[in-house]
Amino acid sequence: MAQAKARIPVKLHRRVCLVETEDAVLAEELLARKKLAQDIVGRLTDRILLIRPGRSEAVVAELQKMGHTPQVI
Repeated sequence: MAQAKARIPVKLHRRVCLVETEDAVLAEELLARKKLAQDIVGRLTDRILLIRPGRSEAVVAELQKMGHTPQVI
């Protein structure tokens, strides 16, 4: 008897804003900052954060306030 394969739903999103940190500790630090946390939709990996649509400029500004120099691609 053939085993049925389960279908896994997949979504492809274009033009999303991500923050990729050098390590998981920095990602935790960003998540702990209230001003940034409200603009973070989710965590894709231990180092990659998904930013709410339309909030990328605010996130960059907040990162700069924190003393980081984000590279925008």
